[in-house]
Amino acid sequence: MQRSPVRAVIGLLFIALVAWTLQSWLSTGYFTIVAVLLLWGQVAGFYLPTRYALDDRRVSVRGIVAKREKEWSDFRSYFVDSDGILLSPFVGRSRLERFRGLSLMFHANREEVIAFVEGKLGTGEDDAVLGDEGLTEDGGDGGEARDA
Repeated sequence: MQRSPVRAVIGLLFIALVAWTLQSWLSTGYFTIVAVLLLWGQVAGFYLPTRYALDDRRVSVRGIVAKREKEWSDFRSYFVDSDGILLSPFVGRSRLERFRGLSLMFHANREEVIAFVEGKLGTGEDDAVLGDEGLTEDGGDGGEARDA
């Protein structure tokens, strides 16, 4: 949130707009509260502090509410973009990687994180094939793709 305050404000305005629309349309606080909580649950990681720990055995992502830990052996490839790195359980690009993988955000340590992940998963060939989401005009995903 600190690195992108405009996106933070837009996200809060969107949640407020959804709450106002539901309250106006349904006139019930219950559904409005449920919808706001569901939306907040999806974006809370962007607004709340998150800590990342990479060690020789596992990767850990800890937020205020939840903690996710996975062994390095669970990952088969990784994809680097401008904001972070996505550790994927798939060999190539997949539409499911955002749900089954683990995203690590950079914080003034881009090269250090990439080097550590390369040390654990190795480097591979570029793989810029991804359905119809996240593609740039040249067919790439805007980031480096590497298979382990």
